[in-house]
Amino acid sequence: MNTLREGLPLAGLGVIETSDDIGARYCGRLFATLGGRVVRIEPDGAPPRSAFDLWLDEGKIGATSIADAEQAITAGGADPMFAIAGQDRHAVARADAALRAAGSDVLRLNLTWFAGKGPYADWAGDDALILSLCGAAYGFGAADGPPILAQGRAPQILGGATLFLAGLAALWGRKTGRESRRVDVDILESALCFTEHGPPALEVSGGKSARNGLNRYGAGYPTVAYRSSDGWIGVTAHTPQQWRALCGLVERPDLPADPRFASGPDRVLNALALDAELEPVFAGASTEHWLTEGQRLRIPMAPVQDPEALIANPHWRLRQSFAELAGAPGVWAPRLPMRSTFDGHAEPPRPGRGPGPLAGLRLIDFSMGWAGPLATRHLADLGVDVIKVETEDHFDWARGWTAVPGSNPPAHEIASAFNLMNRNKRAVALNLSDPADAAQAKALVSGADMVIENFGPGVMDKLGLSRETLRSLRPGLIFVSMAAFGAYGPWSGFRAYGSTVEHASGMPFFNGEADWPPSLQHLAYGDPVAGVYAAAAVLAALMGRERLGGGDIDLSQVECLFQLGAEALVMMQATGPRPRTGSRSLDMAPRCVAAAAGEDSWLTIACPDEPSWRALTQVLGRADWLADCELATVAGRNRRAHEIEDVIRRWASRRDPRAAAQTLQAAGVPAAPVLAAHDLADDPHLKANGTWGWLTRAHVGRHMMLAPPYRIDGVRPSLRTAAPLLGEHTAKILGVPAAAGTRVAQA
Repeated sequence: MNTLREGLPLAGLGVIETSDDIGARYCGRLFATLGGRVVRIEPDGAPPRSAFDLWLDEGKIGATSIADAEQAITAGGADPMFAIAGQDRHAVARADAALRAAGSDVLRLNLTWFAGKGPYADWAGDDALILSLCGAAYGFGAADGPPILAQGRAPQILGGATLFLAGLAALWGRKTGRESRRVDVDILESALCFTEHGPPALEVSGGKSARNGLNRYGAGYPTVAYRSSDGWIGVTAHTPQQWRALCGLVERPDLPADPRFASGPDRVLNALALDAELEPVFAGASTEHWLTEGQRLRIPMAPVQDPEALIANPHWRLRQSFAELAGAPGVWAPRLPMRSTFDGHAEPPRPGRGPGPLAGLRLIDFSMGWAGPLATRHLADLGVDVIKVETEDHFDWARGWTAVPGSNPPAHEIASAFNLMNRNKRAVALNLSDPADAAQAKALVSGADMVIENFGPGVMDKLGLSRETLRSLRPGLIFVSMAAFGAYGPWSGFRAYGSTVEHASGMPFFNGEADWPPSLQHLAYGDPVAGVYAAAAVLAALMGRERLGGGDIDLSQVECLFQLGAEALVMMQATGPRPRTGSRSLDMAPRCVAAAAGEDSWLTIACPDEPSWRALTQVLGRADWLADCELATVAGRNRRAHEIEDVIRRWASRRDPRAAAQTLQAAGVPAAPVLAAHDLADDPHLKANGTWGWLTRAHVGRHMMLAPPYRIDGVRPSLRTAAPLLGEHTAKILGVPAAAGTRVAQA
């Protein structure tokens, strides 16, 4: 077998970047850091760059016209392949006209805030508005207070990553005989991956989502950071086993018998009482003690560190997760969350028949839960033949924690979370601890192009399915492991869920009010983000296979969140600490959530520049503010934020939030209603754009799900087949009724 070596999979690929917006530039950054030659169209007299700008533009070169950009690409030995444009449809149209005028035939990658149909199509965009419209903001905050807007540029970063993966898929289609011309992604639909579980579940139950309070989400508790004797320790206990282990760790074996704490939902409802029991215990020992002892018991735990401690952390130092930023001495910035090496077994692209630009490729999916299955769902949507491997006794835990014998319909076949993540896939049932079934799994891999697994480090090795073993069976294989803390380093074996990933990312120190404890935005924020990056990493390696061979990819889910928190991580080093300010921002003002007419109705306003501030004063009838010198700056408006927000609240309190947002947007003020998960299924903009699709499946019937968040030549990838039943395709794929020791699940 060839020795694995490092390489840049996108070397030789040229990209023209025409946008100055963050999401589009981040898409360009991904191309540049993976070896592409990215040329930014920059007008003369561009403003000075911040440290965050330097990070976004790392590895790029500048030009003043498309012709000059193409010349710079070819002079560097690359071929012009892409042009990135955005982030509204007018900017996309201008870029397209300029490319046509220059005679450029590159693949257009277009990022917009909103899709081109429906009431939001021409709205001004902002990350705060996307968080409000996708349902993410609604659940973050105190139960009796307003929703809180998270800081940073997460929606734009995620939108850029989504455009990157869809663009690579379209380029693969070009290489294998398809005539792809353009890819369109909008940031709102990309961000819906954060909340996509809610609307389908609520559509069935008829219930409503709720804001339960800080660090309290409906599935379970604790998912919280407790103060230790020297810092904070993040604790998650979802399963009954984890809860019992946690009670043993804190020497409270009586707690599981307390009816207030019997189940995860019970513990959410009684979180204050549970905190009163646990807080004094955790305060009595160090973070390192709790981390070591908790992880020894397989309890998902992680230190919750501020950005300075995060960058100095030995685990991340060993993994070289941060690198000194060129042009900003002393500033350490996140590197890409994947480490890739290649086996030298080069393969040219081969045409494939079937739906999607990736038709003809096969992936064996050993992943479970949310992050891995979302990655493989993206690839399945784009045409890869994804074969999911489960066992009857240890099936994907998204189906449920344990089997329920005799349940009718089978409990493991009606779980909404599983059905959402596993459409367009096939499934086999194999007991990987059985030698005969393990041999069947190896046979599947020998005929595949890709493998993704998200077990803890070492699990695949114990099953006899190590990457070395699989690579010996299939040279040229693209193998992805996506453990929370990565495949190597002192924390590599740590147990984690999405909440653990967010605890470890530093983000709980960026968001919320100054007097809050470290605060999670989401039940499992790390999962959907890691799913997007894993799919992107696979496609980047696929593009490089013709030169470099098959790839081994070590992707850390925590490092994926470093990308979303990059602005805060970088700027706090460049300009000093950035205090937590709730929904307000140091970079714009006002930025707030105000109560609107109606119960639990809220309106978001975010003024990123002077024109939007001027427009807001006109709508509110406060032209006198324009003559106030203190209010001429963001800092001044933040000093008087209470005064400004009081006026906004009085204005909003008499208006429906959707109507108020429409009025403000028409005047030039970025604004949006704050939607809850139960609002999303009937949102008029999402309905106009076909954002939700439907499939029919045994045991659950017709069910709703999020459609793929990209269009290639104006067409979304199709929802072809519902999530498979357990072992549904075993006989067809393996050619036998079932492998030894395995029973095919009966529908």
